[in-house]
Amino acid sequence: MTNHTTNSPGIHLPWAGKLVQPADVEETLSYLWHMSADNVRTSQNIRVRTSVLNFVICAPNLESAQKASALLRDLSSTHIGRVTLLILDTDPGAASRVSTWVTLRSFPIISDVMRHHFEQITVLASGSAANSSAHIIQPFLKPDLPIYLWWLNDLPARLDTFQELVKLSSRVIIDSNSFYTPERSIKAISTFLQQSQESALSDLNWGRITPWRQLVAQFFDAPEFQHYLAGVYKIEVEHAVAPTQETDKVTSTNQTTALNPMRALLLAGWLKSTLNWKLEDSDGGAYEYDAQKGSYAWGLMRETGPLQAQSVITITELTNEIGRGGHGGIVIRPRVQSNLEPGSLCFIRLTSIVDDKQAVFTIDREDDAYHVLTSVDMPQDTRPPRTVSVAASQEASTLLHEELEILGRDYLYEDTLHAVVELLAD
Repeated sequence: MTNHTTNSPGIHLPWAGKLVQPADVEETLSYLWHMSADNVRTSQNIRVRTSVLNFVICAPNLESAQKASALLRDLSSTHIGRVTLLILDTDPGAASRVSTWVTLRSFPIISDVMRHHFEQITVLASGSAANSSAHIIQPFLKPDLPIYLWWLNDLPARLDTFQELVKLSSRVIIDSNSFYTPERSIKAISTFLQQSQESALSDLNWGRITPWRQLVAQFFDAPEFQHYLAGVYKIEVEHAVAPTQETDKVTSTNQTTALNPMRALLLAGWLKSTLNWKLEDSDGGAYEYDAQKGSYAWGLMRETGPLQAQSVITITELTNEIGRGGHGGIVIRPRVQSNLEPGSLCFIRLTSIVDDKQAVFTIDREDDAYHVLTSVDMPQDTRPPRTVSVAASQEASTLLHEELEILGRDYLYEDTLHAVVELLAD
């Protein structure tokens, strides 16, 4: 039996509101609403209460929970009915305990006279109680409203708790940009989706690369370039990394903190799926990863046969590092740029040959955090670069606002996710 105790020694969460017993959550919230109504009667301000969804945030520690709570200020226009902020303390040595806090969040809509209100319940589950978190928070969810789950950071090694929370949810939101072990977590998510076909899941990083996907698509919207899409045989993608203290090179000693190539991998997976490519069959394998450089290289083929190029392209030519035969491929490599958030896309180049004519389509951020240059180079017709506004980073609150407007599954993202996992297969 879980020991429900709210007198947690040493834990003070002033940002979470009033510390209450779990059984007193609804009564306390009702009291707070009555107090709010009294403020309206005394003409202090107008409280707007709208309820269209439950928003469950699952955080691994107090620090990330407080950051998520602060971010909610920017989501006041999404008409959240109730936020349940679940903090999981999975330390096996921790006592089994459940602590709850409640508050009403109030933010101005037009001016301070008219304010939007929603309820926030913060739940800290520690020890063995964390394993029962889905059962613990279920009574706190407002009935007849969709439930959105935002899972912060990596997926746990054991997915039991995650799976139980997903069963309660209408839609699950992750952010692979915050993963410490991106490859392990993305593989776990892909496996989970294949086993749970009814689950709807999305990734904030998918929203971050949307402007880049749109720019790539715009190249081939032009009638004079459409036929070059079928001739693409080489794709190069670069993502930003921060310089180290000692050198501007990426080394294996700082990969854990400096490298998160998920945006580049998602873009590569999307292109692989869109172009109907598959990993090339070869005795030596079609996938190589250079741990020293942090670069990836794949040899790929179309389902209907080898990618056609003017001459055979090897992975050596793609990476300038490794030699293994292939007819085409994808390369991902890091690029040191101190002015960009690590993981941000900063370069993509698609090379195509059709009828012995080569065309190179490039998007390059260079040193500008807010713009990219797009260009098309052909021997017979080189187009001048075009400057396009693309912010290097997008606020999580903006991306969340868009995700909370969607209820169904994103099949394109799911296909891309599975394509990424296929690329990363050992």
